Amino acid sequence: MGLSIYKFLQDNEQSILAKWQSAVFSQFKNDLPAGSASKGQFTDPVSYNIEKHTAAILKWLIKAADDTALTEALEEICRLRAVQSSKPSEALGFLGTLKQVIHQTVARSKSIHPNTDDLMDVDERIDAIAWQAFDFYCACRAQIYELRVNEIKRMYGRDAG
Repeated sequence: MGLSIYKFLQDNEQSILAKWQSAVFSQFKNDLPAGSASKGQFTDPVSYNIEKHTAAILKWLIKAADDTALTEALEEICRLRAVQSSKPSEALGFLGTLKQVIHQTVARSKSIHPNTDDLMDVDERIDAIAWQAFDFYCACRAQIYELRVNEIKRMYGRDAG
């Protein structure tokens, strides 16, 4: 019996995370401060949150331990993306990138030869995460639109309720 896909992912977690975060930062490049060397919570909160929450998402994918941590991570990233003027496909593209990074890492490895079912299981889990993220993103966008409508009503002296 060969190495399981989840054991392989766990063994390569840091490498996968680094590649994924690099790709995510390139997707977010227009929304990040220019020349920010440190990704501290207060010096660059967007980058800090992306690093923190992508790590939590990958950890959940590999270990499926804490649904609360996954929910929190997805909500935070979706909030970040919802306030920006990006399309849903762009806002949530970071999850498709995770799938690509995993497939590339598996393809380059000589230590694992997963069967199609193993990779499909990982893909299905990422897809489930993406659907959940889409729900969060849509809820955030709806809240933003509602706030805008209420502000317009207030500006023109109409009752916001």
